[in-house]
Amino acid sequence: MTEVPHRSPAEMRAELGADGPVPRSFALAVALPADREAIGLLRHDLVDLLRTSGLGHLADDFVLGAQELMANAVVHGCRRVHDGTIAVSVSCDGQRIRFKVQDPSDEQPRVRAAADEAMSGRGMLIVEALADRWGVEAPSDGTGKSVWMEMSCTPASGREAA
Repeated sequence: MTEVPHRSPAEMRAELGADGPVPRSFALAVALPADREAIGLLRHDLVDLLRTSGLGHLADDFVLGAQELMANAVVHGCRRVHDGTIAVSVSCDGQRIRFKVQDPSDEQPRVRAAADEAMSGRGMLIVEALADRWGVEAPSDGTGKSVWMEMSCTPASGREAA
């Protein structure tokens, strides 16, 4: 017979935290071809990463926002570049989770209202609705831009544009 270790209720609460499992810290960075198919593949990997890191409650919203940022980078940030790539990073410090995508364009993203019948044009509106914070920064190499979004790892948070 296998002995099952016993944990006290206090140990179990400490492990779970007040609002559920304590998120595990992580960092991941990849370069992707500026191709919509690559976005779908990374989307699935992000869902798995969030679920295994104790952030399953954020997976749908976070990954949808990340998908919109990647799509904007591919469609708008790489449209003048043949054979372009985007650099993607995601990190969590246990308190906040951050997604960043870098593309070769200096063109700034805009939150705009798309016409009801339009098939596109809502990406940054979606990011603004889902993320606690988002913004744009110049990459350290001075090429293009990085657009990022952050979410709190806990359910209660406020939203703002940076």
